[in-house]
Amino acid sequence: MIKTKLSIAVAAFSTLATAAVSAQETAASPIVEEVIVTGSRIARDPLSTTGPITILDSAAIKRSGVGTVDELLNQLPSMGTTGINANDNNGGAGLSFVDLRNLGSERTLVLVNGRRFVSSSSGVGSAVDMNNIPVDMIERIEVLTDGASAVYGSDAVAGVINVVLKKAVDGPMISVRGGATKDGGGENGDISFTFSGEGERGSFIANISHSQRDEITYKDREWASLNSSITPNGNVYTDYGSFKVKEDGSGLTAGAESHEIGQYMWLSGAMERSSATANGTFSLTDATELYGEASFTTKTTNQQLAAQPMYGANGMNMTTDHLTPAMQQQLMAAWDKAEQAYQIDKAAYEAALAEWVAQGSPEGMKPTEPAASHGTAWDANPIDVRLRPVGGGTRDYEQTTDTYRVILGARGDFANSWSWDTFYSYGKNEGENVTRNSYNKRLLSQVLDGTSPIQNPQFFGGIGADVLDYIRYDDHENNEYELVNAGASLTGDIEAIQFQGGTLGFAAGVEYREESGEFNPSVETQTGDTFGNQQDATAGEFSATEVFAEFNLPILAGMKYAEELTADLAVRYSDFDTFGGESTGKLGLVYAPTEDVRFRTSYSTSFRAPGIYELFSGSAQSYEYLEDPCYAEAEKGTGAHCNKIITAFDGQVPTNIGGNSELTPEEATTFTAGVVWTPSFFNDFSITLDYFDIEIEDAITSPDLQLILDDCERRGIASACDRIQRNDAGNITALEGALMNLGQINTKGVDIDMTQNFDAGQLALRAQATRLLEYDEFNSQTGQTTDYKGYIGTSSGMYVKWRALTSATWYGNSWNLGVDAQYIDNGHSPYLDVPSATYINLKAGWDVTEAMSLSAGIDNVADREPFDGSGGGDWNSTYDYQGRYFWAGATYQF
Repeated sequence: MIKTKLSIAVAAFSTLATAAVSAQETAASPIVEEVIVTGSRIARDPLSTTGPITILDSAAIKRSGVGTVDELLNQLPSMGTTGINANDNNGGAGLSFVDLRNLGSERTLVLVNGRRFVSSSSGVGSAVDMNNIPVDMIERIEVLTDGASAVYGSDAVAGVINVVLKKAVDGPMISVRGGATKDGGGENGDISFTFSGEGERGSFIANISHSQRDEITYKDREWASLNSSITPNGNVYTDYGSFKVKEDGSGLTAGAESHEIGQYMWLSGAMERSSATANGTFSLTDATELYGEASFTTKTTNQQLAAQPMYGANGMNMTTDHLTPAMQQQLMAAWDKAEQAYQIDKAAYEAALAEWVAQGSPEGMKPTEPAASHGTAWDANPIDVRLRPVGGGTRDYEQTTDTYRVILGARGDFANSWSWDTFYSYGKNEGENVTRNSYNKRLLSQVLDGTSPIQNPQFFGGIGADVLDYIRYDDHENNEYELVNAGASLTGDIEAIQFQGGTLGFAAGVEYREESGEFNPSVETQTGDTFGNQQDATAGEFSATEVFAEFNLPILAGMKYAEELTADLAVRYSDFDTFGGESTGKLGLVYAPTEDVRFRTSYSTSFRAPGIYELFSGSAQSYEYLEDPCYAEAEKGTGAHCNKIITAFDGQVPTNIGGNSELTPEEATTFTAGVVWTPSFFNDFSITLDYFDIEIEDAITSPDLQLILDDCERRGIASACDRIQRNDAGNITALEGALMNLGQINTKGVDIDMTQNFDAGQLALRAQATRLLEYDEFNSQTGQTTDYKGYIGTSSGMYVKWRALTSATWYGNSWNLGVDAQYIDNGHSPYLDVPSATYINLKAGWDVTEAMSLSAGIDNVADREPFDGSGGGDWNSTYDYQGRYFWAGATYQF
């Protein structure tokens, strides 16, 4: 049977692996084997890698007590946050992504056993849902944090996450785990059964698992509350004051009221997931082996929000005619009061102005004229009625997703020690989403204009049940994504080319990939009848053919002042049918003057091809608050290039946003430089220090819409005018805001990793940290640069200067005790300063017998609450929503 090449050297790579290895397993260091390491296709000494790799092995995963992969990975200092994870209720669609370097999940390539996994993003995005990978099947997770497009192709801009699955277990194994929070909500549990077998010519391993996680509601947490100006009874906003509707709907009182909507909302969603995974090998001959992998995951996720808000800007188009006579009288009185106050101010102004003129109009002393902000009459300007149909129920979201993956391949060895590998993979993701208690804006308009069957509809003091029944519906949408991937590779040593340190290593291959996806919103969404934005259906596909080559040059070895000098070179050419060809390359060097110290550096070019959504997504309508330069009362004055001056404008511009088939790839360069110190006088101790510098050009982003208007109407730029449509009256009917290659992203930082394993007392220590030195984004359209260092978004985005993760584990003969500490530095949100946060987690394990082991832990021991970065009810999803959390698990091996 063919000897499988691992992707990590078990012992020699300990400086980069986790410290979670049981003390009784630490024996004399084994002989270092040349193996395949993530980021390369050539077998070599793992310490000779030119890029930093973090390893999370199965023991560390088991100790963490997590139920999904993203929960563990998002604790790493090198991770950013997408706002789409277990903490997210509003907009996550039940998906769990990972994000290296804050560069976005679409710029992090996720592999399983070194192969691409099908994208799982609703709306045909380009990211992998980590929920699809069962935790008990994971042997280890390798996180490579430098550009790797030359090795793996598109998307490996920020780095690569390779999930390596187990190949065998010692016997059938059943695992159970459960957890609960101190304050209630979020209860979860899973059960998993893993078994394997081996014969003379083959082997297999399979896993069946089921897991479930309950929601956490606002009511479960004392710190969680959210207020809104959109209330069940109604608020009315005018130019001359705001008013709340009386509870019985009979009239108004001065001053709008606030409504606590948190009582209807969830902080984090619920999930139920079942999966089956299997892989195996079969030897045809001593030199040829067949292999295969298959997995299926079915998942249902749920979220809940307060009832749909209705207001003037999103379709609640009420006029003063819809108000009761009593309300009209009250508004007239309020306007008269505002008019009287204005006349008094105006008379005082005119007197002061006359005095100013009489004194010779001294410069800087002219009085300010009061503005008639209350309008020319009580009903001259539109009113804004804000209502929330609480009686119709909450907005309930449910996503059902099925994900399939199959890989078939063959590999073997030639007589000259060269190896070959060929594979075919197919993956498909299907999803159906429903939003219950949605409302039809077109039917609401019929009720308001009197063309519906409803007579005397009730709105104020609570929308009438007959109105709600008439306009309510369940919104359905579906999506799917397919991936076809095939390839062949050849690896070996070119004996004809010898260096002092060894033979030239070589790898080459060819890959073909097809990706296709579609997203079908409901009819109501496509026609613009929802209270959300209008969205057309999306469908598209692309294919890519790629060739690659890689060289490993062991220049020197075992020399004085040159224990090792190795160079890596990789090149790849990718031909996409959507935009053409793209070449990438990587050059890396490792220099070890002694066995104790290794210096490493790499320079690589990477790219990210635009995804299906970015290329082909149909137009989605949005209403943006912008200034029309052709408005007669524009703050900056009317534009010099306006064909017609408009006299009425409500501040909102209908905008079409969506994909752009003319997009080109994002291009990136990555530079890393680091040192690995493993002092021989201090056993089992290592320090790695790595600097990274990533620059992304032509980043895909949305254009500045206001600038488009100004460029056309104020500056006369024809290309900007091509994006604006106006009707005969001069009003804008559509502003094209499709995605463009406008951005540039620069980030720099330092990663630190220290590991110490003490033989005496069996203590293992680890400390990891990332220091962010720079993160800024430049927009070539506006010429503006935004500095994000230290910034903390209200719901997502975490650009703090320091993030760290430390652990200490004490091992006994059959037990272990550990403590982990996760640190998030202080920063600033758009509203206020945000303090630092530290989370302490306690863990313990006990091998009861050779067959049974128990584990337990307490996360967030101090019960630290998330910080409200908005000052108004939004919490960054990097912070912990659960509070103090207790978990326990058991594993029995037959």
